[in-house]
Amino acid sequence: MAVAREAVVVDGDGVILAGGLRAGDRTTAAAYRIDVATGAGVRLPDLPVPVHDTAGARVQGASLVIGGGSSAEQDGVQVWSGGRWRVLGHLPRPRSDLVAATPGGRVVVLGGYDGNRPAEPQILASGDGRHWSVVGRLAQPVRYAACAVVDGAIWLFGGEVDGAMRTAIQRVDPRTGSTRVVGHLPQGLGHAVAVPLGTRILIVGGRTGRDSITDQMLWFDPVAGTVRPAGRLPGPLADAGVAMVGDTAYLLGGETPSVTRQVLALTYR
Repeated sequence: MAVAREAVVVDGDGVILAGGLRAGDRTTAAAYRIDVATGAGVRLPDLPVPVHDTAGARVQGASLVIGGGSSAEQDGVQVWSGGRWRVLGHLPRPRSDLVAATPGGRVVVLGGYDGNRPAEPQILASGDGRHWSVVGRLAQPVRYAACAVVDGAIWLFGGEVDGAMRTAIQRVDPRTGSTRVVGHLPQGLGHAVAVPLGTRILIVGGRTGRDSITDQMLWFDPVAGTVRPAGRLPGPLADAGVAMVGDTAYLLGGETPSVTRQVLALTYR
């Protein structure tokens, strides 16, 4: 299935892909379990609420689809448990265009759009996906940022505000919620993904403008704070889902600019 802006969660020996945007800007409720080693997929029951521009996370053995958009921004947290989807809880406010990370056994939600403000500043955290609290504020609120966790810290790269792509690299301490800008990308970048590979973070694809999708990859060194070129993708790609399985990052779907069903594997050697 060609899809972009979906939730992706590593769940046991497979990857769950849920929701997203299909061709023609159609929001989908479809969900699949995918064996990334073979490419085989099994259709799961649909989400109760179709969403795109959503985020996936796994906490306390449950796979979550958090927030997202459809005809309007959503606050629901949907959970896959016991062979079915159900609405587990709600965020304090609706939020789409967000990212989620799971350092220290909690799920942390960052960035996004609530339907009113240009970008959401509040950082939320939950230990169960049902009860949420505000744990901090972003130094620079953004939508569509790339996100990765290294050594217990959450790193946010770029993002979008009012249609303009941003350059800030933000470091978030999930224990205290404190956030600071520690550097900048070479140019504004949103709708990318970020994955930890080895001791560095690889920033992949994204948009340099609303109508400009890139094939660039960048290395970020969290210790040195440096950004360096890291080669190119086979083609431009934005708004893909990402799953880390072992030492391999799988990019699932995305926009090229058409919605794609391709799966790309990035392995650190």
